[in-house]
Amino acid sequence: MKDILKKSIFYSFAIALTSQLSINWFTANFKISIAVVILAACGLLMSNFPLIPVTFLSAIGVFSMRMFVYWITNGHWTSPSHYMPEIAFYLCYGLLLHLYIRRFDHLSAAIHEKRNLTLGALILIDYLANFIELLVRLELSSLVLHMQSGIFLAAVMRSCLTWLVMLLFEKYRIFLIKKEHEERYQKLVLLFSKLNGEIVWMKKNTTLIEETMNNSYRLFETLRDSGADPALASSALTTAKDIHEIKKEYLLIMRGISEALEQELENDGMYLEEVLSLLKSSITNLAESQGKTLNLTYEYQKNFYTSSHYALLSIFRNLFVNALEASKTDTVNLSVTEVIEDGQAIFTVTDDGPGIPAEYIGEVFKTGFSTKINFQTGEVSRGLGLNLVQDLVEGELHGTIGLTSIPGRTAFTICIPLNELEVMSK
Repeated sequence: MKDILKKSIFYSFAIALTSQLSINWFTANFKISIAVVILAACGLLMSNFPLIPVTFLSAIGVFSMRMFVYWITNGHWTSPSHYMPEIAFYLCYGLLLHLYIRRFDHLSAAIHEKRNLTLGALILIDYLANFIELLVRLELSSLVLHMQSGIFLAAVMRSCLTWLVMLLFEKYRIFLIKKEHEERYQKLVLLFSKLNGEIVWMKKNTTLIEETMNNSYRLFETLRDSGADPALASSALTTAKDIHEIKKEYLLIMRGISEALEQELENDGMYLEEVLSLLKSSITNLAESQGKTLNLTYEYQKNFYTSSHYALLSIFRNLFVNALEASKTDTVNLSVTEVIEDGQAIFTVTDDGPGIPAEYIGEVFKTGFSTKINFQTGEVSRGLGLNLVQDLVEGELHGTIGLTSIPGRTAFTICIPLNELEVMSK
């Protein structure tokens, strides 16, 4: 109740204040203002707008404001009858608007979707309210043609302004919704790219699980045939069986995620520029969270459309994150270039970090290799990023990846057949 009262007083004061922006029409006391635009726009745009309380408070507020301004301007009070008819205008306008809004409460479509109907209704409501005020002021002499045409023209002009305000607010609302949807879409794309990378790892690990299960079973056979302790042989067999059960559950989980990803992959695609732009925004935010400044630039010869965008997102993101984490400075400079040669898309990802020692060049793509350690927590990187990049480039996209590094410049060169990447846009 308090909130309704506060809102009602606030909007009523705004309407009363705006009512001073007016022009005289026909008589000195008959004023046309834009204050009612606020009442109409808020009533039509806001679902919980307290229209009836604001209508009554506005009628009193406009009357009081007119009297007060007259006293300030002329140094004496005027007869209340000069401005009393304005109360009739606001009461009539607010009540008719309330009835119009209530008329469409039961319909499925919103009022703003019936703009033409709303504009006509606003013109009629404004005209009738002006007619009532003029009738109170001038009685039957207000029925002359030039007065009726005048208040109709005023109703059209003011209603068109209200309609325009509604249209602008609607466009702004659509803009905000579109922006929100775009942000959600970008987050989903990044999430799918991470899941796609993890699926690549899960597929690799199925081979490891299979080998471990076979080794456990061979151990069982060796122990059994050598006459070793039966309990040890039984333990080896149990281990093989347990691994087999784990493998089945693992494959079920992987299949479920893979099917969801495959469905997403079939129905989507991105241009190269969109991939790089999305990553730039994401990695820049990551750098800021680490207290670093990232300068990421990219140039491309061909902005191709690809359905392998999740693979590209995983590839570039891992390279970017590695460069960011390896940097010893607060400012990190990264660049990506793409050229097309002999049917190959050649990407070069360069950073200005400390570089990779020569003795590690041949090791960085191996599973588990990492030089990154958090000396405060003791946490060591799991060393999967570059191995995943290699698997995606060579295994999924049938390309090659190379590395050169000196202090101040590390460059990854990725060559992928263009026909593996480019598809026709939908």
